[in-house]
Amino acid sequence: MMAVIFVAPVFAQTVEHTLIRRVAVFPLEASENLSKKSEEVWWELREFLTKDKRFLVATKSFLQQQNVYQPRNELDPAAAIILAKLLDADAVVATYLKDRSLHMAVYEGKFGRPLWAQEVELQPSLRVNDQLGPMTLKLARDFIASIPYQGFVVLDPLKDGAVYRDGRRLMFKADVGLNSEVAVGDAAELIRVKSDHIKPLFTHGATIEVYAQGRVVSIDREVITVEIQRLAKTVEVKEKALVRLPKEKLRLEQQFSLTDPLKNKINPEFISPEITPAKEEVAEHKPLIASLVFIVNLAAVLLFAF
Repeated sequence: MMAVIFVAPVFAQTVEHTLIRRVAVFPLEASENLSKKSEEVWWELREFLTKDKRFLVATKSFLQQQNVYQPRNELDPAAAIILAKLLDADAVVATYLKDRSLHMAVYEGKFGRPLWAQEVELQPSLRVNDQLGPMTLKLARDFIASIPYQGFVVLDPLKDGAVYRDGRRLMFKADVGLNSEVAVGDAAELIRVKSDHIKPLFTHGATIEVYAQGRVVSIDREVITVEIQRLAKTVEVKEKALVRLPKEKLRLEQQFSLTDPLKNKINPEFISPEITPAKEEVAEHKPLIASLVFIVNLAAVLLFAF
């Protein structure tokens, strides 16, 4: 039998976060007498994550085909990477009950780092069975509120490129999901989310760079059109670029966050020093890509070993 030694990764390089679109959700880990309820909770969580069309969530049959439909608790980076590769997922979600504390954690699939983690205490006076569903969704809402972006750039098949001209104006389109409360005139920003350590990225482990600012000028179901007012000209805006909507972000935090957003905030945040009033043209620029080659290659070796 081959022995595999795993060395914990050191996140010394700055890594840029990419869009979470495809998500794999594993069944809730709890005692055997709660197995039926855990199955129900899995379906409820999957339905919640897909209802706004912000996420594409792996089906039960697909998880079963890959032999990974089973409860899971905390994941180390290598395990998160392997599972994400098997399932072609941008992120994986693990939920587990420990004593009377319900935990949920989301890990990004590329480097296996935690994106967000939270827990809630169940009420001692109520049956655990009755609390698992509502508390799981409460955690899921907190996760949604923690995400620093509320949409992503999409391509218009009738336009040339992610950013296009409308007269002298620079525009882009973004998918913001079906149930957002974005309105015409709201501010919109293009952002980068970066980190150089392993703290949960969406709560206190990242830096945000704003490289474009604009206003929403039209809305067509889940797709908004934004006029760019200021832009870092050396940045090439691409499909799936992260879009932050400050007003919508505040609404989600106020409605769903389990903690005080002022005490649990991504920082520091800064405006790109190259940002200027938008002109008619956008310069092309090869974006900075930082990678953690060691951990990714190691996960690939482990994946093939299985």
